[in-house]
Amino acid sequence: MPRLRSRSLGRKRSLALREFALGLEALERFVRHEPLRRVHECIFGVLALESEPVDPRL
Repeated sequence: MPRLRSRSLGRKRSLALREFALGLEALERFVRHEPLRRVHECIFGVLALESEPVDPRL
């Protein structure tokens, strides 16, 4: 556990939660038959979050 705490898992967890929330929002917009532009906004948000550097060893 001490080794994991030293790896900044909070940052990775935060990114994962934001990506998950955006994915859910995209699905909800799709189910509500909103324009695809609105669905794609969430998808592009996920892609932008994935481009942030994170320690690959996590």
